[in-house]
Amino acid sequence: MKIICAPDHLDTLKSMLREYQQLDIVIVEKGFDYEGMCYYFSMEHIEDLILYLQSLHQKYVLCYADEKQYKLLPQQIDFIEGYSQEAFVHSEHLQYQIYQKLYELEEKLKPYGFVRINKSTLVNIHKIESIIPEVQRRYILTLKSQKKLLLTRYYVKDFMEALRRDTL
Repeated sequence: MKIICAPDHLDTLKSMLREYQQLDIVIVEKGFDYEGMCYYFSMEHIEDLILYLQSLHQKYVLCYADEKQYKLLPQQIDFIEGYSQEAFVHSEHLQYQIYQKLYELEEKLKPYGFVRINKSTLVNIHKIESIIPEVQRRYILTLKSQKKLLLTRYYVKDFMEALRRDTL
């Protein structure tokens, strides 16, 4: 983080914004000039700046693909398939590997709208486009990426409760 402000505000801002120092952002106090992408703020509305920085300071999932590490935000993930010691994270166009068990990911990602739909799959309910009933209380979920997933009858109740929680 780069802070451009009045000299007498700098120490106060550095102290208040300590936990956001790793963010790649330039913040500029109104009245100062900066050429490039930045966030302008005023000391009278510092709470708005802090709320904005909190929204940027989100948790992420550390994944691997092609011998590289990637940081994915939960909202970038469509679904996760788990197998014994590892899982595969699917985004709209790519697949990544993660070395965590599915039940661990299920607990961590629940607040972000993830729910289990079968023994080996978690889905981001915000990525679902349609739900089609099948025989024996099973459903086919079509994601916005047009991928299709199976919701088995054992997980229907929890899935429907999660779906209702996020509706108006």
